[in-house]
Amino acid sequence: MAATTQKLNYSEVSPRASSSRAVRTETVPTNGSNFSMGQEIIIDVPANLNNTFCDFQSSYIKASFENNDGVAVNFSAGGFPTCIKQIVLELGGQTLFSCDNWNTLYEMMISLDTSESFRKNSGERLFGAGDDFNGATVAAGTARQVCFPLVLTPLMANRYFPLIGRDRLRIRLILDTSARALLGAATDAEINVTSVALVTYNLELGSDVMAQVAANSDGAFKMLMPSYQHHQSSLSTSETSKVMTLGFSMSSLNRVLVAQTRQAATAANAHIGNRARNRLNRYFLTIGGVKYPMRDIRDVGAASVAVGAGSEPLAEALISQRALCAWSHDSSIAADGGFDILDGAGNTSAATGSYLIEIDLESQRVAGGEGSLGLVAGVNTIGQVMQMQMEYDAVPANAMVIDVFGEHTVMVSLDLQSLVYSIAV
Repeated sequence: MAATTQKLNYSEVSPRASSSRAVRTETVPTNGSNFSMGQEIIIDVPANLNNTFCDFQSSYIKASFENNDGVAVNFSAGGFPTCIKQIVLELGGQTLFSCDNWNTLYEMMISLDTSESFRKNSGERLFGAGDDFNGATVAAGTARQVCFPLVLTPLMANRYFPLIGRDRLRIRLILDTSARALLGAATDAEINVTSVALVTYNLELGSDVMAQVAANSDGAFKMLMPSYQHHQSSLSTSETSKVMTLGFSMSSLNRVLVAQTRQAATAANAHIGNRARNRLNRYFLTIGGVKYPMRDIRDVGAASVAVGAGSEPLAEALISQRALCAWSHDSSIAADGGFDILDGAGNTSAATGSYLIEIDLESQRVAGGEGSLGLVAGVNTIGQVMQMQMEYDAVPANAMVIDVFGEHTVMVSLDLQSLVYSIAV
């Protein structure tokens, strides 16, 4: 009877499509067409486009990677994106995002959030990722096309980005050196990145739909966006503890991520994706004199006790990822030398580590779909002294770089009268 009733309900019809269309566009760099390692690529996203929005979650950078060395080179395990040392986003005269050592953060997240199956299938085909300690091979004198989205930037917010404002969005991609980002003997000048373009899908609304969107927005388009700040320190071969004043200043700090990599890069070895444990014993944060978490997070620091090392830091990282009880959650932290390796050279799979630290700072969570920030309350660090303390059972075997990333939320607002953006952290 229910089925019959449904079939006789002639008043229930699907709404007609709104007056809009999706347009695929390509934007090329403004500062050249041929780039070597260590150089900067600048892409200006158009502005002043009537009723137009960009879907950055369906957009990507494409490029041709040319190896002009006499022997083959390999990408790092994360593929071509590991070649990008820094990403800067500018809105007019304002800096929306600037994250140095972005490739270190990227390698951390591809270990924690992607499976080995993804890395050797879609990841390999898209941007040259790999399920081993290195990625795809680019033979001598050949080129490889790569395509990758601008993940781990505010552009991945679950909102269309309006292109109706007066200020254009500028994207700066600063390439890393060959010795740090690639495995092989190629020099910076022997690698060329050409045919670069930002491929976007822009949504053009009809004037009637645009009027409804504007009317429902209280005079401004407001967007909450995920962002990252970076702090770098060093750990010498004579230190068994480290206290770092981070300088993170934001109204909502969600979590802190930490990677330890060797200070010296060997061209033939994995470097950025080779993260060490270094006999870490315990670690915690202090913000305005308050300790986070209240009880130390501990690890198995002793070199003689390898079984189970890293389990507590991994549990805390999965809590931060909202994945501790999601046993279908994909990761590849056991690839190569795994999560518990003390300090590997990165010259073989067994000597490449995937260790990382995450500290969750959100006091509450909200359920959300794909792309949801899931934030109710992080920690306000504005005007607060923020430090991270790490203690070790013994000095490291090699001088280390400690990269600390603070994930937070930024508010970007476009005034619909002046069409000018404002940014608040």
